[in-house]
Amino acid sequence: MLPLQSATLAPPVAIEAVHAKGKKSMMSAIEAEAAHQQRVALGALGLLGLGAITSPLIGLAGLPLLGYNYIYLMRKMRAAYQKKSKLAVVLFDTLSVSFTLFLGYFFITSVLFTVLFTTSRLVAKTEREAQTDFSRIFGELSETVWLLKDGVEIEVSLSSLQAQDMIVVNAGDMIPVDGYVAAGEGMVDQHLLTGEAQPIEKKPGDPVLTSTLLVSGRLQVIVEKQGAETLTGQIAKTLEHAATFKHKVQSRGDAIVEKGALRTMLASAVALPLIGVSHAIALSYSGFGYQMRTSAPLTVLNYLRIASRNGIFVKDGRAFDVLHHVDTVVFDKTGTLTEEVPHIERVIACNGFSEAQVLQYAASAEQRQKHPIAQAICRHAQQQGIELLEMVNTDYAIGHGLRVELRDAEQTQHSIMIGSERFIRNAGIVIPEALEALQAEAGDKGYSIVYVASANSVLLGALELRPTLRPQAHDAIKALHALGIKLYIISGDQEKPTRHLADMLGIDNYFAETLPADKAKHVERLQNEGRKVCFIGDGINDSVALQKADVSVSLHGAATIAQDTADVVLMTPDLLHLPYLIKMSAELQKRMNNSELMNTASGIACVSGILVFGMGIGGAIALYAGGLLVNISGAMLPLLEHPDKRKQ
Repeated sequence: MLPLQSATLAPPVAIEAVHAKGKKSMMSAIEAEAAHQQRVALGALGLLGLGAITSPLIGLAGLPLLGYNYIYLMRKMRAAYQKKSKLAVVLFDTLSVSFTLFLGYFFITSVLFTVLFTTSRLVAKTEREAQTDFSRIFGELSETVWLLKDGVEIEVSLSSLQAQDMIVVNAGDMIPVDGYVAAGEGMVDQHLLTGEAQPIEKKPGDPVLTSTLLVSGRLQVIVEKQGAETLTGQIAKTLEHAATFKHKVQSRGDAIVEKGALRTMLASAVALPLIGVSHAIALSYSGFGYQMRTSAPLTVLNYLRIASRNGIFVKDGRAFDVLHHVDTVVFDKTGTLTEEVPHIERVIACNGFSEAQVLQYAASAEQRQKHPIAQAICRHAQQQGIELLEMVNTDYAIGHGLRVELRDAEQTQHSIMIGSERFIRNAGIVIPEALEALQAEAGDKGYSIVYVASANSVLLGALELRPTLRPQAHDAIKALHALGIKLYIISGDQEKPTRHLADMLGIDNYFAETLPADKAKHVERLQNEGRKVCFIGDGINDSVALQKADVSVSLHGAATIAQDTADVVLMTPDLLHLPYLIKMSAELQKRMNNSELMNTASGIACVSGILVFGMGIGGAIALYAGGLLVNISGAMLPLLEHPDKRKQ
């Protein structure tokens, strides 16, 4: 067997630095340590190999290097023993290396150390790159920002910012804080947070978010959130939580190794008087399960990297173990299958007014409102190139509508009412039968009708708003059906609109009129039927159901508690990520099973070679190293099979 105690994964805090865009990533402390020991082992290997074919004196120069590697390794073993973790493995590692060295197999020992520290370095490097990929899915932030103070721009550290500070962001820079624009204009690419394909225009008063990119222009931004409250702080918090993944991804390999260590020691002890010391030590390198100590964490780390490259942040390694067993997916409706902001399906004009006039009056009345319906109306007006009228005065009728005074370019004032059917009827305005029929149909399907009227009781028209489905929602549903997964929608809406959405998406099952407290009960009922449930939601009221599910998925930009609770966060709201992740989980499990099978086959070949053909230590180590190389190659292969889409 080959001792791989030092090949365990380092938590994220061990990473010394991941530089911002354009800078080279530094090694982690563990990676640098492994690289140093690797160079020493290679030096010993070279000197001992050269001494074997030239002069033994040259080989002697390699012995101090072997001693250096050995002392380092024994310190690592001692530290592991003091932690009282995997005592059988630690004892076996110590005995195997010590016997090989002190029986004079110096060249073979140098080969062992070279393989050991090379694999240790590879694991540490892969983990560092995985952590870098995790950070990149949030966007790469500079370590410094330009603070505007007394009219002068001063470069300060990002961590030193306080709320209400004003910073300057130039074109090409990531916005490093959550805040709002105080001055300037620019186009901001915020697809990492919202999935919007096109850059969004930002002007004074508009909010901006961390890790969005200023494509053009120049902004002065007031800091609203800083420190742990910003997305930057959430990144650090999330990565800290991901450190627990270390133990989860190694658990399978470690469990196999722990069982195999005692059995292998026992077999070597029994074989000692029968086949001699040399062959008994060779038998210990049969290494049943030992290759899994490296291949298991490497494999899972690489799949986590693949996920992060595709905008999927797997916070909990357990999710990869469970996802391929999932046979039921439950979607929360609002904010998950549908976006928060609806869209205008059509504009209906009445009493001689045009659709453009109805839209102009509606958008002008709603231009200062922030609720989703107002956003939908104003966005549609902007897309249609509608010029808004000046707002003079606003009178709120909470929950029902608005009364506003507008002024056009000729300084003519217009008194406009906009709101619900109830609001319009209470004003004594008659709604035509055609619009009443539309209102009834909309109510059954979960659509909204917003009416626009003048203050002198003339109905100008109405706007029909429909929920906006998430991009690729239909394709995601089809892909999940193809995997044989049963789908449910869960919603607080009434039965008819929930059923309409389910029919539209091709989902057979739904729970309507569900109170927030009952969402978890529905998940639990499905689990009691023997189902493995994945719940995907984004709201505060989804948090209990997210916690209850076997695997929980949320969307980046969702409620903080939903993101904190979820095992998986989709960094872009592309629901096709979900079937892709389930397929990756099944692929990962298949690869892990193949690795375990290959490891067992290598062990059987080693035992057979020793007992049947009298193979010695050198042959046993060569066979083990070859099997380890094949397993590591298999662990790294997924990175080639799933290329980085960001580089395409």
